[in-house]
Amino acid sequence: MSAQLAGHSEVGTIQPQSREVRIERSRRLKVDRWFYIGTAVFMLLLSASGFGPSFVDASKRNAPPTSLVLTHGLAAAAWLFLFLAQATLVATRRTAVHRRVGRAGPVIAALMIVLGYITVIEFAKRGYDLSGDAQRAPLPPGIPPPTGEQFVAGMLGPLVGVVNFGILIAVGLWFRNRPEVHKRLMLLAVVSLAVTPIVHLSGNLVGRWPGLSGILSIAGPAFSIILLFIGAFHDKLSRGRVHPISVWVPILLIAENFGLLPIVMQSATWRQLALRLVAE
Repeated sequence: MSAQLAGHSEVGTIQPQSREVRIERSRRLKVDRWFYIGTAVFMLLLSASGFGPSFVDASKRNAPPTSLVLTHGLAAAAWLFLFLAQATLVATRRTAVHRRVGRAGPVIAALMIVLGYITVIEFAKRGYDLSGDAQRAPLPPGIPPPTGEQFVAGMLGPLVGVVNFGILIAVGLWFRNRPEVHKRLMLLAVVSLAVTPIVHLSGNLVGRWPGLSGILSIAGPAFSIILLFIGAFHDKLSRGRVHPISVWVPILLIAENFGLLPIVMQSATWRQLALRLVAE
């Protein structure tokens, strides 16, 4: 009898604990799912804030947008809306629909990569930004405006950004059957796109309020870096631990952008190649 009572007592102490664990796990899962929806909405708003003003007020534009730029913008918007749709489908537990809709992902991503490459080359050939915002974007303190050759060589950054996006998407699709890996890689692919709208938004703000140039020259790059680690912050707050992908992929991207690219950009080999790409 005492043994039975002890058994009942032991079960009685375990069941509430198990229920609490299940509730906590469900809460974390819910927060995790809505985090991706929030990120998608934020990226859409950031893109609208970065590119929208030059369409609303065309007085400071250098030229109207070309069909290539508009098509590239539509492809990027389609990707962001696809990410939002996919995150919403997962949050509402419609994973079967999520998988079917996901078949459009590789097509839109490939279109973005091709159009992104052509757009960057055309930008370098033209020698100026159509909206004018990118040219007004503040440079870090002590860095003079680029010369013609430096301007062409500077397309290395956007081109590598296109390559990084393609690699993250390709690896993310490869690991589509491992959700913890897949969703983090897709998140990083999306937030890595933030650099361009941040540059355009900074340029637009400086065009309206020149006094912001100093602070935006620091705040813009800093914000881009913070966005790369948004997944790591979320992991820590929601799970108490950070997934390796949320840390090491951003570190590699930052090392590439602030360490490797400046060195390659200054090399004679790259400058000759860049001039050849523009001349074709």
